[in-house]
Amino acid sequence: MPTPSPSPRTRPHRRTPLPARAAALLLLLTTPAWSPPAAAATATVAAAAADGRVEDPAADRARGSAGGPAGTARGSAADRTHRPAADRGAGVAARPAGSPAAARAAASVADVALPVAIGGAVGVLAGYGYVRRTRRSRTRTVRTGADSPAAPAAGAPPEPAVQGGALTRLRARSGRGDVPVPELEARAGAALVAADDCVHTSREELGFAEARFGAAAVQGFARAVRGAESEVAAVFALLHDAGEPPAEGTPPGPGRIAVLHDVLERCRAVGRRLDEESEEFDRLRALEDGTGIPEALTVAEQRFRALTGRVGASEANLAAIGARYAPSAVMTVSGQMELAKERLVFATSRLNRSRQTGDLGDPVAAAMHLRAAEGAISQVGALVNGVDRLAAELAEADEAIPQTFEAAFARVGKDALAALRAEVDQGACDPLDVLRRVVRTATTAVPLPEAVPPGEDDALFPAAVLVARCSAAAAEDYVGAHRGAVGVRARVRLAEAHRLLGRAVQERAPEDARDADGLARQARRLAEEDVRAYRDAYGPQGGGVGGAVLGGVLLGGGADGGPPGSFGGPVTRGRRGSTTAPREADPGGIAP
Repeated sequence: MPTPSPSPRTRPHRRTPLPARAAALLLLLTTPAWSPPAAAATATVAAAAADGRVEDPAADRARGSAGGPAGTARGSAADRTHRPAADRGAGVAARPAGSPAAARAAASVADVALPVAIGGAVGVLAGYGYVRRTRRSRTRTVRTGADSPAAPAAGAPPEPAVQGGALTRLRARSGRGDVPVPELEARAGAALVAADDCVHTSREELGFAEARFGAAAVQGFARAVRGAESEVAAVFALLHDAGEPPAEGTPPGPGRIAVLHDVLERCRAVGRRLDEESEEFDRLRALEDGTGIPEALTVAEQRFRALTGRVGASEANLAAIGARYAPSAVMTVSGQMELAKERLVFATSRLNRSRQTGDLGDPVAAAMHLRAAEGAISQVGALVNGVDRLAAELAEADEAIPQTFEAAFARVGKDALAALRAEVDQGACDPLDVLRRVVRTATTAVPLPEAVPPGEDDALFPAAVLVARCSAAAAEDYVGAHRGAVGVRARVRLAEAHRLLGRAVQERAPEDARDADGLARQARRLAEEDVRAYRDAYGPQGGGVGGAVLGGVLLGGGADGGPPGSFGGPVTRGRRGSTTAPREADPGGIAP
């Protein structure tokens, strides 16, 4: 049982009572007055003896040695010597003013008046301090709720305790704001990547559920996924607008730290929203109890067979566009057909395992293998669609080149584009790259004085949108097929490219489309760097378990690749547990 956290109220320190402190100060200040030197004391006693008020000390000692009445006399003298000042003052007042006794009495009054005055001043100051302290203690508010940086918000449920306490301590440090900034940057980036992956996997499994039950049965889940997707896009925009992390050794401003905490909180909210839907979604699919496995397998195998047939056609399409255009025209999809085949091999293995374990009466394992196969099939579909889409986009760009050149000539003149026009006339080219360069020149060069502002039929705008859309889609396909390795930098730029592209379409702004194209290309480069670093660390990833982990189909964590990603947030997406089977060999394909 976790140890309960201590109350934010702390016992006040025990303090010395104010009257005692005032008395101690008064005693310290008046010590010189109440303790005269020994010579003065002797003179005072002698003078008193001369007046007959006390007896000579020597005589007292002599009589004291004999005992009897002398002891009584000494006690009487002591009583008279240590009488209160008021009594001694009354006795002095009865004496003549000019006598030596009167002078000594006046000196005694002065000795008493000074400490009395000092004591009164000390008492006044002590009383004033006591009154102020009392008022302050009555109006002070105990730090709770929002006042306490470590206390939870009012009405919020307490954070669950975690075995070992590491996560609890980390959250407490985060709440106090004393988490080191590099650690905070890493945690915010990892949380955003996890939220983005949750949206991807939830959308994938939702597609299979919709294919089986229809759109009406899954509309609530689809609404949750769309809401999570919109929120993740907003968090990406927030992190992009905050700029790059500060250089090493440069302290960040408080604004960036606040943004990082906001990213963490909003990613947690996205995860909770999807986690809350996972249980109801599992009831709809009914995989773990075995009742939904046969029909779900039928849907997955039908989609698998359709994609297997499309892979051959897409390979032929890729060869055709490679022969017609420059090699750079097909660089964005190079290797995608090989990757699609690898995912098909993995899907074949998991579909067979799902059917076998289901027949053996193990629906939990059957559901796990089925979900892994569905994730691989979804990626095959994206890879094949990417090749076919590129072929259509290259054909559209090739047709748009003449009109785009004419629009650019009218805006900046022929001299700025003469070299590019000659390059196109020489032979095979990359139509999308040609449009990219024309749009960049037309939107950055100084326009001619007689240039007409672009209108509704201006060819530069559709050319810019076509190029940006193609770059963003290619980067999206690459990140989706390698999302187990791609980090937050590439994803932030890709999300910003989509945002700028949407704004360009709404406002008919070719400049925004041009910038979106640049960000999408940056995202692709950064994603490729992440994948290379991943392969350097973990070795080449083939089409089996390693490739599935690289693609985010499996979440990692074991020889079998760990659990598959499923519908839900960070807490529930790995709920379909991992088996302990060794690395698999190719069990053969499913007959088409």
